[in-house]
Amino acid sequence: MIGSLLIKLSFLACVAAVYYYYRAHRSGEVRVAGTGRILYHISIVAVMLASAVHLTNILTHDFRYSYVWSYSSVELPTSLLISTFYAGQEGSFLLWTLFTALTAVFLIRYTRKMNYEPEVMFAFGLIQSSLLLMMLVKSPFAFIWESWPGEVNPGTLPGNGRGLNPLLQNYWMVIHPQVLFSGFTAMAVPYAFAVAALMKRDYTNWIRPATPWLVYGAMVLGVGIMMGGFWAYETLGWGGYWGWDPVENSSLVPWLFSVAAIHTMLSQRKSGAYLKTNLALSMLCFIFVLYSTFLTRSGVLGETSVHSFVDPGMWAYWLLIGILTAFTAFGFGLLIARMKEMPARAVRHEVVSREFALFLGSAALASAAIFITVGTSSPIITGILQGKITAVDISYYSTTTLPLGIAIGLLSGIGQLLWWTRSEKGEVLKAILIPAALALVGTLSVLFIGLEDIQVGLFIFGALFSLFANLEVGRRIVKGNPKYAGGAITHVGLAVMFIGFVTSSVYDDKETVSLHRGQSIDVLGYQLTYTGFSPIEGDKFAFHVQVQKDGHTGVVSPIMYRSSFTQGLMRNPDIMNLVTKDFYVAPLSLEPGAKSSEEPFRLAKGESKILEGVGVRFVDFEFPDMEKAAMLEGREVRIGAILEITDDSGASERVVSSRIFRGGEVVEEPATYGNRYAFRMVGMSPDREDARRSTVDLVAEPIGSDAQAASPSEDILVVEASVKPYINLVWNGVIIMIVGFLVTIVRRSGEAKLKNI
Repeated sequence: MIGSLLIKLSFLACVAAVYYYYRAHRSGEVRVAGTGRILYHISIVAVMLASAVHLTNILTHDFRYSYVWSYSSVELPTSLLISTFYAGQEGSFLLWTLFTALTAVFLIRYTRKMNYEPEVMFAFGLIQSSLLLMMLVKSPFAFIWESWPGEVNPGTLPGNGRGLNPLLQNYWMVIHPQVLFSGFTAMAVPYAFAVAALMKRDYTNWIRPATPWLVYGAMVLGVGIMMGGFWAYETLGWGGYWGWDPVENSSLVPWLFSVAAIHTMLSQRKSGAYLKTNLALSMLCFIFVLYSTFLTRSGVLGETSVHSFVDPGMWAYWLLIGILTAFTAFGFGLLIARMKEMPARAVRHEVVSREFALFLGSAALASAAIFITVGTSSPIITGILQGKITAVDISYYSTTTLPLGIAIGLLSGIGQLLWWTRSEKGEVLKAILIPAALALVGTLSVLFIGLEDIQVGLFIFGALFSLFANLEVGRRIVKGNPKYAGGAITHVGLAVMFIGFVTSSVYDDKETVSLHRGQSIDVLGYQLTYTGFSPIEGDKFAFHVQVQKDGHTGVVSPIMYRSSFTQGLMRNPDIMNLVTKDFYVAPLSLEPGAKSSEEPFRLAKGESKILEGVGVRFVDFEFPDMEKAAMLEGREVRIGAILEITDDSGASERVVSSRIFRGGEVVEEPATYGNRYAFRMVGMSPDREDARRSTVDLVAEPIGSDAQAASPSEDILVVEASVKPYINLVWNGVIIMIVGFLVTIVRRSGEAKLKNI
């Protein structure tokens, strides 16, 4: 009860603080603002105490509370027990509310010095009040007999809880959500400053105190997104760090808008242009955080997203829509109302200038955000228009964003080489020459490796050009005044990350293989030997695979176990980190061995093989998007190979050979062709990004033949092995970007204090 009372107290105090801050804005009275400040601090303290109560309930295993019973158990170690604080909807809302309250502590002091306190804290307080209102609807302090009335007797104290989802039992989940929600909270500050600027009718000076917070938000949210990618890479076992899942996308979109706003703010500081653009982009940063929350928490993506939350209930659903609509209407309504009185700024820069390059870069970032939003929203759009929820194909994202990525890479290099207002074309061409030549050499060297897609080649060229251009600019700046090097460092990190995207995805190799215990097999240039398994913590088993290459030997130990939480088989990969690549092994199943009397053969997509009397062509895999989610959750997974069989007369027929991963077993469903052949799939390598690289291993067994029956052998570990070249460039690029953001924050904070707006 105490937790619920504290949330109510915090809500009432925050609403009162909003009222007094608005009065202070209207009257300009310092005393009224002081009252709002006191009330806001009461709200902050109440949220902190409520969070402490929630954490105490978890650590003391008070399973009377529905939330504690649903997400924790006595078996969890302390670190994971603490992470259950935000494992569910109610807890994650409380975490977000807590971080918003803690941010307000610093924001009150900061805005007071900048003479922006009443207006900024009025807008920020509205955000805090909305989160607290959501807490009243989705409370982590409900008792189990309140959640399941009639099913549980009042006062019941269960001996144990349901436990934490195995996918969340990872050290990254101890810190990733906290960083991500810190980013969500930080995105609210530019929105508050934009609203404050409109309330004060100060359309120019507001960007100085707002810029450090905007850069901070972009940095923290970006780090949170990439932490989530690393968690997916290390834990989920599908071999990647970004799958264009709607929940991933919905976090990326506000980050893109924030980076776009950073660049147009730079132009406004120099030329006074883009007044309306900066106000709109700053508000969109937070509005799309709210849209992300709606997508994640409303349950609308339950059928198309791997990790969206379930239906939160009708009250919470409509409250989310109401909050999103209210803040969008309030911010943009105020912008439209003030638009006529804003000063018109004539464009005072040439096409060949840094201002114009920044504008184009911001336009590319905003366009990418819009395209991703449309794709992410496709389940909602198709549900409304067609009555059937359908997600766009993954290829949609690469098709729409790759050209924009090329532009962003080129502009992030060219913009750094240009002067403000106007640059001489001859000097620009001279500055571009060396970075462009080095980028061309690098791109041509990649072409010799076997690059087929011209757009990917242009993307590599753009990334390399940005890298070399910003390295040169950064070198010159560091020699002069290092505090101005933030932009160059950030762009170097972006370029390194872009190169890592290409090397680790376009040039990765993967193969699904069956490893007989004790038998060595060559896979992707490595010799793999499955040596057996051993029990580890709980009911988990590690499956040991010896990896040999060029005289060096290592061991990877992917994990499989049956989860009582998901009632299915959970799979965790293991990774051998090498200097220039990762060797990645994801387990699929353990099955009893059998030696076939027929030799297997491999077909790439579109490739054919002539057998006695028939031809067989591999058409494609049958692997629906939601099969990936099913595999991650331990449910049954069916993957089929579509084969086209042609006989001597030219008649053709399509059949499907399938493998079903059910629990810890693999069930084969061969495709039969008349009474002549049974085609059994014994290996596969589906490539969801480039289907042309997909391969399948088949055995064609004559039906009714007197071939020797299969005989039992040692158990077989089925794994997907993949090589990720230079994937460390992705993580290193993120680290470099963080350094660049930090340098920029220090510089812009100093400038804001000097101006003391």
